[in-house]
Amino acid sequence: MSISPRATALPGQRPATYDGPSWAPPRPAAPGSASSPRPVGPPDSSDGGPGAGGGPATSAASARRPLSRARRLWSLLPVAGLVASCGLGFHRVFGTGALVPVVPVAVLVPMALSTGLLLLQSRKGRPAPLWPSLVLGAVAWLVVACATLFRSTGGGLPTGGAVAESWSALLDSPHAILTTILPAPTGPDFLVLPHAVVWLASLTATELALRTRGPLLPALPPVLAFGFPLVLGADGPGTNRPAAVGLVACAALLVLLRSPSARRSAVRTLAGGLPVIAVLALAAALLGPRLPGLDTREPYDLRHQVKPPTVHPQSTSPLDQVPAWLQRPETRLFTVRAPGGHNWRLAVLDRYDGVKWTSGAELARSGGRVPPEPGADPGRTRRVEQKFTLQGLPGMWLPAADRPASVTSVRGGKAGQDKNGQTKDGKDAKDSENLVVDPAGGVVATGAGGATGTEVNSGLSYTAVSQEPVYDVKRLQYAAAPGGRYTSLPRTDAAGKPIASFKTFTKLAATATAGSSYPYQQATRLAAWLRERYRYDPKSVPGHAYRNLEFFLTTGKHGTSEQFAAAFAVMARSLGLPTRVTVGFRPGEAKDGGKGKAAGTRQVTGRDALAWPEVRFKGIGWVPFYPTPGQASKDRSSVPPAGQPKKREKADRDAAEQPRPSVPPKQKDSDKKSDSQDAASGTGGGLPAWVYAPLAVLLLAAAYCLFAAWMPYRRRSRRRGARDPGQRVLGAWRQIVDRLTEIGLPATAAHTATEVAAFGTERVGGVGSDQLPALARLVNEVDYGGRVPDSAAADAAWRHCDAVEEVVLRSVPRRARVRRALHPRTLLRQLRHRGESP
Repeated sequence: MSISPRATALPGQRPATYDGPSWAPPRPAAPGSASSPRPVGPPDSSDGGPGAGGGPATSAASARRPLSRARRLWSLLPVAGLVASCGLGFHRVFGTGALVPVVPVAVLVPMALSTGLLLLQSRKGRPAPLWPSLVLGAVAWLVVACATLFRSTGGGLPTGGAVAESWSALLDSPHAILTTILPAPTGPDFLVLPHAVVWLASLTATELALRTRGPLLPALPPVLAFGFPLVLGADGPGTNRPAAVGLVACAALLVLLRSPSARRSAVRTLAGGLPVIAVLALAAALLGPRLPGLDTREPYDLRHQVKPPTVHPQSTSPLDQVPAWLQRPETRLFTVRAPGGHNWRLAVLDRYDGVKWTSGAELARSGGRVPPEPGADPGRTRRVEQKFTLQGLPGMWLPAADRPASVTSVRGGKAGQDKNGQTKDGKDAKDSENLVVDPAGGVVATGAGGATGTEVNSGLSYTAVSQEPVYDVKRLQYAAAPGGRYTSLPRTDAAGKPIASFKTFTKLAATATAGSSYPYQQATRLAAWLRERYRYDPKSVPGHAYRNLEFFLTTGKHGTSEQFAAAFAVMARSLGLPTRVTVGFRPGEAKDGGKGKAAGTRQVTGRDALAWPEVRFKGIGWVPFYPTPGQASKDRSSVPPAGQPKKREKADRDAAEQPRPSVPPKQKDSDKKSDSQDAASGTGGGLPAWVYAPLAVLLLAAAYCLFAAWMPYRRRSRRRGARDPGQRVLGAWRQIVDRLTEIGLPATAAHTATEVAAFGTERVGGVGSDQLPALARLVNEVDYGGRVPDSAAADAAWRHCDAVEEVVLRSVPRRARVRRALHPRTLLRQLRHRGESP
C-alpha cells in the first residue's frame, strides 16, 4: 500500500541521496552539533559563551572540566584512608601493635612531600614534572628508614652502612617472612617491607590524585599494594576483613568526591552517596569470609612453594639429662605461675636409631605463635596461661603446658653475656632472644640457646598460652593409628644381621597387649603392663639403647622415666603404633597459695623431671600416655601413673579392661553446642546465622535493581526486533511516548497520537521534534487505517526515535533517570504492559 499524499507533507529538506520513505525524516544530527535540538530546562543566562543556555554542549564541557585544586586536595583524605587500610592489612604478618608506629609515617610523609612539591611548582605558572617528586620520594624513604628503623646502625643518619643495610633488608624481607611462622618478629629487617610498600602506595596514589581527574584511578596503587599482606599473611592469625571494608568504603568515598556531580552540589552528593558507601562496606564485611586471603581459611599459601632453611637443633638429647636432674633433686630449674595439674613439656624426640632418641625438629623463626598441628582436632580444649621464669634450666628448649599456642614477652636472660652485657656476637642480649618453633612437634626454643648442660637462659621470663586438649576416650576408641616414619625401628645391625633385642621387644609387646582389638586399647594395656610389672627407681643406671632397654625389661625390671618412656615407645612401634618420647617435668611444688588447681607460683626442681611417650591417632593428634609408676613400689602393686590426670587414669583403665562398643557414640550435646557456637562466631564451615537476614535483603535489593534495569532494555529490544514492519513502527512510537513521560507527559493511555506529537514538539524542540506530527499521522494510519509500511519506513522511524531519545537523555539528569527507573510505579507499569505486542 502506498503512502497517502497528506502523510508526506513534512517540513525540511532531504538530501539527494535519501532513499527512505517519503514520510520519514532523515536522521537528525547528534545533540551538541550546530543543528541539535535545544534541551529541556531553563536557560542559563549567567554564561554568555558557547553552549549558553545549559545545552548539551555545556553539559559535555562540564563533564570534561578538570577537577579544581580544592577538590583534588579534599580527595587526599580517602586516599590516606585507602593507604592506611592497605598498611593495616599487614596485621596478620606482624600484629597491630608493631604497625602503629610504622604505618602513619609511611602514609603521611610521602603524601605531604608530593603535595607540597606540586603546589610549590604550580605557583611558578608551569606544569609540574613528575620526576622531581619520584626522586624526592625515594631519597626521603631512605632518610626516614635510616632515622627510624635502622637508627642503631648509622645513629639515625643515612650513612653508607645504614643505607646498605636497609636496602639489603628490603630485598631479603619477603623470603624471610615467608619462611617465618607468623606473626613475624618485629625487627627492622622485617618491618622494612611494609614501610616501603605503604610508602610507595602513598606516593603513587597522591600523585594520581593530584595530577589526574579519574574518579577511581588513585585507588589503584593501594589496592595493588594490598596484595602484599594478602599473600604474605595467608598463614597468619586474624582476618583482613576490616582492612578490606576500609578499602571499599574509602574507594567509594573517593569516587564520590571526584565525581562530576560532586562539583555541582557537594552536600547533595554526600547525602546521597554516604548511604551507598555504608551498604558497600556492609557487603564487603559480609562477603569477606568467602573471598580468598581475607579470612583464616585461605585456599592457597605461597609458603608451600618456598622452602625454608632446614635448621636442626645441635644439642644433646634432653632424655640423657633426665637421670642427671634426678641425681640433683634440689636443683631449681624454673618457676611457673599457672593452675596446678599440668605437666610441663620441654622437648619432643621422634627419631630412634637403636642407641638414642633424638629430635628431628626443623626449627623456624617465629614472632611467638605456634601453629596448630596439621590434621589434628583433639576436640574440646581448655585455655591455660603460664608465666615462666627460668633459673637453672640449661639448653635452648622452653617448657610449656602441652603444645603452646603462643609465647610472648620473652625478656631478660644472660644469653651468653660478658661483663659489659654484650653477647659473644656483639649484639644486645635482648636482640639475640629470638624465638624458634618446631611446627611439627609444637615445641619452642630460643635462638640463642646452646647445648644441653649450658646455662644460657638463666633469668629469662616469658608467658605461654596453651589450649590443652580434654580427650574424649570414646572417640579415641574408634581412632586409627597412621603409619609412617613414627613407626620405624632399626631391625638389623651394621652387618645386616637381625637384632635379637628387636624380637624380644616384639614378643613382650604382644604379650602385654594380648586380646586388644583397637590401637587405643593396645596403648593403654601396654602402659598398664609396664606400670604393674616394673619398679620406679630414680637411682637406676641411665641409658635407653636397645641393650639398656632389653636389660630393663628382662633382668633389671627397675628404672627411671627414661627407661619406661623409651621402652613403651619402642614396644609400641613394634606393634605398628606411631610413637615419640617427650621430655618435661611434673607440675612442681606450690610456693604461694597455689593449692590444688588454683593459680599460684610453683617451683620446679630436678626431682620433677619426667619423660613420657605419646601415640598419634588419626584426626586427633598426639595423645600422651604414662607408663611410669608414680612412686617406688616394692610389692609391684598397681600404683598411680606419674603425671596422668585422675579422670584420664580411670578412663584408660576402663578402656584396657572392656571391649570397644560395636556402635560409635552419638555426638554429645556439648559438642553440638560447640558446633553451633563455632557457626555463630564464623569459625565453622558456614556463615554466621545473623548474616543471612541482611544478606538476603542485599540480594533482594540487587535482584530488584538488576530486574529494573533489564526490563526497559528487554522491551526496547522486542519492539525494535519485531518481524512485522508495522509493529516496528508502533514500537518506535511507544518508545518515544515512554521517553516523553520522563519530561512531563502524563503516564496515561488517554492521549491521542496528535496530542503526544504536540507535547513533544513543544518540550523537545529542534529538528527531531518537527517530525513528530508526521510520524503520529503514520502511526494512526498503521494502527487504525490498516496501512502496511515497508522495512525502510520502520528503520527510519527507529532512527527518528533514537534522535528523540538522545535529546531526552541529555536533558534529564542521570540521578532523576535512575530514581524513576527504580521507582516501583515504573516497574509495575512495565509489568502491566509486558504482554503487549511490540
